[in-house]
Amino acid sequence: MGILKGYTTKRLLPRRFDRWKIHSKIVLPCLTMTIFLNTLYGIYWGRFSFKRSKFIISKPVAVYSILVGLSFAVYYVRQVYEEFTSGRITSRDTIKIYCYMNVCVCLLNYVTQWAIAGPIVRFQNSVPLFPVANALDVSMMMVWRALLHCVLKMMVCPLIVYVTLVLYQHRAHPDMEWTIIASVRTMMPLIISNQVNNCFFGGLVIANLIVAAINKRIRCIVREANMLQTPVQMEMQKPFYRMQRFCELADSLDELALKYVVTASCSKGYLRFTDWSMIVSMVMNLIGITMGFYNQYLAIADYYINEEEPYDLYQAIVQLVFLSVPFMELILVSRISSQMLQETKKTGDLLQRIDLQHADVRFKQVVNSFWLQVSTFDYKLMPLGLLELNSSLVNTVFSAVTGFLLILIQSDLTLRFSLK
Repeated sequence: MGILKGYTTKRLLPRRFDRWKIHSKIVLPCLTMTIFLNTLYGIYWGRFSFKRSKFIISKPVAVYSILVGLSFAVYYVRQVYEEFTSGRITSRDTIKIYCYMNVCVCLLNYVTQWAIAGPIVRFQNSVPLFPVANALDVSMMMVWRALLHCVLKMMVCPLIVYVTLVLYQHRAHPDMEWTIIASVRTMMPLIISNQVNNCFFGGLVIANLIVAAINKRIRCIVREANMLQTPVQMEMQKPFYRMQRFCELADSLDELALKYVVTASCSKGYLRFTDWSMIVSMVMNLIGITMGFYNQYLAIADYYINEEEPYDLYQAIVQLVFLSVPFMELILVSRISSQMLQETKKTGDLLQRIDLQHADVRFKQVVNSFWLQVSTFDYKLMPLGLLELNSSLVNTVFSAVTGFLLILIQSDLTLRFSLK
């Protein structure tokens, strides 16, 4: 009997060694690195003022960003123009063209991020990231999964691009000496164009962890609330004790509701600062992937149909690996977006599992209010309202690529056989 009385929410929580605090030691280094890279690339005008304890617009940083953006535009626009006019790059140079196409994304990022520098700083100051993150515990496995997704998106993908770019350049232009600096200079548009998208991806990963932690806390509350209303517990426990426990559970649930609304609204609100970059990047990826596979078809058709130059299998494998990176990034984005959508829906399902028949009045009010907030909050990640980020994103892009390829291949085959 005494054991059952002591069976409270604290006993229902997992052991301490199974938990990992999402405190400043994890979030702060990631945030610092992100702000440093944004400032280094010239797409962020703000800095953190320790005197005011908030982010502010910095004029020196703004001047530096404008100089970096103008230097980038002058250098790469001139380089692309010279290579196309001199014939050093042709329509078959898929990898190089794809890298230079991202110059357009970079220029768009500079213009859009500079234009909304003020709203971005105000948004950063309004997000209670550390208070919310410090108040929740997340399992160690979930933290490692989140870190794995970030490492794949922000480190492994650029590394694969760099290696394939070096192999491609040595094969396509053996007469030229390619150094590490030259290769980095060629893929720099890819790095800068993905920086804004990486910021949104990292924010979505943190939001997913927070909502998952909220759902774990809700599960504990559901178990205890339902346990307190069982016939055995209602006979054993005094009404005052049950009312006290329901009030404590209502306070905890009220805090979780506030954290849920803040996390969901901030993760969705941050999309408006990155939507242009995401849409244009997807368009460039669509064009680049379609062009890459079409060039592979042209190489195969020239060899087998027209019996012209031999088919370079090594170059085809390198280009295939290179073109797999945009697909990998799309899979990661759609996976995290789908997980976030599932976690938000799971919150409402957990709240519906709470038995309110013999619960306290205040606890009923908190549960109903929380469920109403979850059910009325339309959590959809749709950049510019054009395309929803969910599990069907990869299928949509793949279908578009396949459709364009079929049209191009059919036109080319018609032309080839009509000339014979």
